[in-house]
Amino acid sequence: MATIKYILQSKSNNAPIYLRLSLGRGKVFKRKTSLSIKPINWSDKGYPKQTTAENKNLASQLRGLNSFVLDQVNISETNGENIDGNWLKSIINLHFNKSEIEELDYLVDYGKKFLDNLEYKSNSKTKKIGVTDATKKKYQTIVNKLIAFDNYKKQKTKITDVNLSFRIDLINYLKEVDKLSDNTIGRYLKFVKSICLDAEKNGHKVNSQLKSFLGFSIEAPKVILSLNELEQIKNTEFVNENHKIARDWLIIGCFTGQRVSDLLRMNRGFIQHIQDFDFIVLTQQKTKQLVQIPIHFEVKTILDKRDGEFPPVFTNNLESSKALFNRYLKQLCKLAKIDTIVKGNKFDEVKKRYLAGEYPKHELVSSHICRRSFASNHYATELYPTPILMNITAHKTEQMFLTYIGKEPIDYSVKLAKIWQKLGKKKKNSNQQKTDFKIIKKAN
Repeated sequence: MATIKYILQSKSNNAPIYLRLSLGRGKVFKRKTSLSIKPINWSDKGYPKQTTAENKNLASQLRGLNSFVLDQVNISETNGENIDGNWLKSIINLHFNKSEIEELDYLVDYGKKFLDNLEYKSNSKTKKIGVTDATKKKYQTIVNKLIAFDNYKKQKTKITDVNLSFRIDLINYLKEVDKLSDNTIGRYLKFVKSICLDAEKNGHKVNSQLKSFLGFSIEAPKVILSLNELEQIKNTEFVNENHKIARDWLIIGCFTGQRVSDLLRMNRGFIQHIQDFDFIVLTQQKTKQLVQIPIHFEVKTILDKRDGEFPPVFTNNLESSKALFNRYLKQLCKLAKIDTIVKGNKFDEVKKRYLAGEYPKHELVSSHICRRSFASNHYATELYPTPILMNITAHKTEQMFLTYIGKEPIDYSVKLAKIWQKLGKKKKNSNQQKTDFKIIKKAN
């Protein structure tokens, strides 16, 4: 009489569940079911413990497979078919309506194919084919991390393995082994899910828990340079020429609101004269959005000082110039005594990760402080309506803009009340001045 038993042969968090079919002495065959479970959730009775909805669903799948295999055994024995390990494997695959495991059923292998196909991906924003080099680099990093994760676990991850248990294992690996920050880990999870969703679109089976496989982001402290601190930096005498160049780029950045990848590309050719005004006109590398930035008098002062030219870059390589700019910014801010203690995330060279804490502000300064300082310093003032700022920073929605600078939405009714109060006082003072004038009649 045919009997079936389910067993585990691994202590890994995603232990494969094996089906062992016994047809009598010397006729015992064992094959993977394609299902897996944490050993801690496995009962001595050969089924998942009935402690969670997930385990109950898994047990139901195994009972269904049990009945199906026994029925097929009866049919095959009746027809005189040979029953062996290969037969058992094909019956299991038939039950789950799947073919043999192919190369692209594995997460890393599909990830590599996904990378190759990025050049054909349609961009809903730009309506163009392909992605930026930065996007390719991000996904390549993810695939590299998944390769390292498989090597660490000593097993290949299938696309169907990407469930909530896998998510926990991957988070722990990226945090404890790779020493990555929480925000970086949360972003990587989103990329992994994108790869799996692409696989699903192309006909690959995915785990039912994929919809709950979410990334995350931790609200990081927003570090900016106030207008007073920028004045402090402007008034500091620097000896090192690189500090002088970095200071000028910092001032330009804080009054143009652009990312460093666009800031350090600026040159005389970006300036256009439109309707009696000078503008810096550029297409942002990241968003591909055209922005037109009026030249602030602080920027004009630097351009006039340099005979109409922007400061020189530190090297001909943009990435190297970014790194040097970051280094010099920290140095010049320290020299300018920008040392207020603020909350922030600082990279720890020993632990090789960013650690939250309270540090002198000059230790937390980086090139991105330009863009955030611009947005924060000019927000919620009568002179700079939010839509105008968003037009320069290229944020699509006000909520995105406010999240970026870490502000709550202002109460526009209160703001309007303050404006009307100011106008009312102005009118009252004007009327008061009129009553103060005395009409003196000419004496006869």
